Amino acid sequence: MNRIWISRNSSIPVREQLSAQILYGILSRRIGPAERLPSVRDLARRLKVHPNTVSAAYRDLAARGWVKAKTGSGVFVREIDHRGKADGIDAFVEAWVQEGIGRGFSLVELAAALEKIGRESGRPEPLLVIHPDRNLARILAAEIAEAVGSAVPFAGLEDAPQTLDEFRVLTTTTGAGPVSQLATRGHELIALKSVEELIAGLGRQPAPLLIAMVTHSESILKWASLLIPALGNPASEVIQRNPEHPDWRDGLGACDIIAADIVAARELPEKIHRVVLRLVSEAFLRSLVTAKKA
Repeated sequence: MNRIWISRNSSIPVREQLSAQILYGILSRRIGPAERLPSVRDLARRLKVHPNTVSAAYRDLAARGWVKAKTGSGVFVREIDHRGKADGIDAFVEAWVQEGIGRGFSLVELAAALEKIGRESGRPEPLLVIHPDRNLARILAAEIAEAVGSAVPFAGLEDAPQTLDEFRVLTTTTGAGPVSQLATRGHELIALKSVEELIAGLGRQPAPLLIAMVTHSESILKWASLLIPALGNPASEVIQRNPEHPDWRDGLGACDIIAADIVAARELPEKIHRVVLRLVSEAFLRSLVTAKKA
């Protein structure tokens, strides 16, 4: 059983200090399922408290479903399904906070200590891309993942995690408003390439062109109308294709240029030559790579 501290100067009753610390041991797996707790008499003698105090703490834990008293055998930790909410991070932190309070630390001191540990751990916050256009978030996450060399999760507004504090939340200018309502710690804007930078990958052709824009994102399909004047060919035409729609490959063979986002490009037939349009600016990607290595 993990060590238990009792503060005589705390405003928290000893019974509550004791039950909180035992609960912390259960949540942290330091006290395993079916493990027998010390007898009331032994624990009271060890902590130099009245046996009634230990007995009250055990009754409290039993009433809350964490332990079970067996007549003639003692008090044992219940076989608990740890997949439930009681084993979530909120319950774990609550038990940890109660232990700290029981040892005489204030909430301000505990918060400062946790922040310090986070800074000194050197572990960068995991990235998470969120956008109202979930498919755009998927595309941006794929580009970032390719740059940093590891998977980057993404979400729309509806399926975003309920708690975002553990993430470095990324979005675009168009997603900033809605995402700011979700991320209480704020978010970071993804720097995107300018239209000119995007067009540079396509090259300029002297003759009118038939261009196919292939993407899962409806937002990108709307932006596609900007490509025609940017190319300087008023007679050029852009057809839009979304791989989620039936017969989306029809007509691609007649196109002079097939531009696709990084996700859709993987779904095109191998025989079709494509130009992969990458949306995220190189400078922003380099900053993420640098942060990961730091």
